[in-house]
Amino acid sequence: MFLFLVHCFIFFASIVAVLTASLPQDSVHLIGFQSSLPEASQQLLPWNQSVSHCKWKGVTCYSDGTSHVESLNFMDFLLSGTLDKAVANLCRLPRLVSLDLSGNNFTGAIPAMLANCSQLDTILLNDNRFSGSIPPEIFKSSKILKLDLGFNRLNGTIPSEVRHSTSLQYLGLWNNFLGGNVPKELFDLPNLTQLHIHTNNLTGPLPDFPSSCSLSVLLIHQNRFSGSLPISLGNCHNLTAFYATSTHLGGVVSPEVFRDLSNLEFLYLDDNNFEGEIPETLWNGSLQELSLSRNNFNGSISEKIGDCHQINYIDLSVNKLSGQIPKSVGDLKNLNNLLLYDNMLSGSLPAELGNCTSLVEISLVSNFISGEIPSELCNLQNLATFNAFKNKIQGQIPECIGRISELKELALYENRLTGKIPHGITNMTKLAFLSLAHNNLTGEVPPDLGKNNFPGLVKVDLGYNIFSGQIPSELCNGNKLAVLTLENNHFNGSFPTNIAKCKSVYRVNLLNNHLEGNIPDDIEKNENISFLNVRGNMLAGRIPAAFAYWTNLSTIDLSENMFSGSIPAEFGKLQNLVRLSISSNRLTGQIPLQLSYSAKLAELDLSNNDLSGRIPKEIASSSVLTNLLLQDNKLSGSLPDTFSSSQKLVKLQLEDNLLESQIPCSLSKLR
Repeated sequence: MFLFLVHCFIFFASIVAVLTASLPQDSVHLIGFQSSLPEASQQLLPWNQSVSHCKWKGVTCYSDGTSHVESLNFMDFLLSGTLDKAVANLCRLPRLVSLDLSGNNFTGAIPAMLANCSQLDTILLNDNRFSGSIPPEIFKSSKILKLDLGFNRLNGTIPSEVRHSTSLQYLGLWNNFLGGNVPKELFDLPNLTQLHIHTNNLTGPLPDFPSSCSLSVLLIHQNRFSGSLPISLGNCHNLTAFYATSTHLGGVVSPEVFRDLSNLEFLYLDDNNFEGEIPETLWNGSLQELSLSRNNFNGSISEKIGDCHQINYIDLSVNKLSGQIPKSVGDLKNLNNLLLYDNMLSGSLPAELGNCTSLVEISLVSNFISGEIPSELCNLQNLATFNAFKNKIQGQIPECIGRISELKELALYENRLTGKIPHGITNMTKLAFLSLAHNNLTGEVPPDLGKNNFPGLVKVDLGYNIFSGQIPSELCNGNKLAVLTLENNHFNGSFPTNIAKCKSVYRVNLLNNHLEGNIPDDIEKNENISFLNVRGNMLAGRIPAAFAYWTNLSTIDLSENMFSGSIPAEFGKLQNLVRLSISSNRLTGQIPLQLSYSAKLAELDLSNNDLSGRIPKEIASSSVLTNLLLQDNKLSGSLPDTFSSSQKLVKLQLEDNLLESQIPCSLSKLR
């Protein structure tokens, strides 16, 4: 087989030698380029002799009638190895003006001999694995227009030799490991319109921008600069996009920076250390996206925000802004996202906000906003997310809220809302997340809540209100419900067995309500529920052994009810059980030793019952148990001498029982 392959190779080489003798010189050089690549890469460049010029996948030769242009594109190839010999062949092509080796698997250093390709105006080496420093020679040519070295593994600094590339229009050095200061020569390039140096380790202050700055796109985000924004950035009159997220820049932003940037459309200064007031010069009619979040901006939001008629995205979250939301925000007809969370804003929600009919998201979380929710917000037919929790909003939820047909997430918890949940909320067919907890809402929850939802409610949190009546039976209609939290209300009726039929739910909290009656012995098996809390109700009867088939249960709290009978030994089958609390009930019988079979059981609270018999030594010897609460029972006999194995035990309560004999020495070994 080996000899056969050798003969084939010799035969192929001889054919190539004959063919190249009659080929144009360009094709000969390209075949030389092919042969200098690793053997595996050569197979990806099949030469096609059916045309007079070079023609293989990724190589294009064409004529415009007056001059010939050669363009190489290996975007789809998985090439590897060094390029020195290959580039030497490429640079012999007299009319090669564009070289695209992006999106391959090239390693090693960037060949400095690329500088010898004197006619090149485009070099794309991005999305490879080049390492080492940037060869200064690559900037030697004054003809280069576009150079992209992004998404490699380059280190070192940006060479000051960049000053020689006076025709350069696009420079991409993004996603590398470059460090040091940005050379002043880079900003001084007279024709540079796009500069991408983001996601590196660049440091130091930004150099000043020249009076003739031609930049239109400047991406410097995710670096480690120092100092503030140079006022000279205002010299870049053509700037349309400036991304400076996570750059460590800070200080007060001078109004002069933005005074003459009338073409600015995209501005991202988020996650920095800027302070002081937001300059009023920033608000201009060209702005489309603005993010100043996660800084220390203070003061109020200017009414001039209404001048930004093109803006569709505003993020001023996580600052120290105060005052009211300007009424002029109602002039922003194109606004999609308004993010003002984690500030110190106060006053009422402006009714004018209802004019922003393009709004998709409003987030006002963690402010001091008061007053009522204006009914004008019901005009926001495209609104999908309305988060205003942790404020001081009062009054009732507008009945018309049901008109917001696109709403998927409504979170108003931790406010001062009163009244009932409007029945119109059941018209929100796309509602998935509903959280109204920690308010003063009263009355019954609409019984058909969830009935019309498609694909269905995912989270319902109505805890810490004054709701009464029965738990709606339609909550799991779409079979998407994952979290149901209704604790600390006045819900009555029986245990909602329909929830057990909901195979998507994993957390159910019904703590402190007025549920009563028995839980059926044949309650449906649910392998998804991991958290069940019915503490503080009036449930009675025997604890269903069927809970043992809720195999994902990690926490089950049945405390402070009126359960009677014995503890189901089947609970020992729950291998994911971490916390079991059945305290303050009317349980009798012995503690089943099978509970020790739950390999993860760390907290066991059986206190305040009528349990009798001995403490099982198997439970006392558990190596994972941290809390064992057995007080206020009728347990008898001596303490097990196996406690020394419970090395994680931190809380042990046995008072008010009928225990006797000596305290075992094994207790002294508990750490």
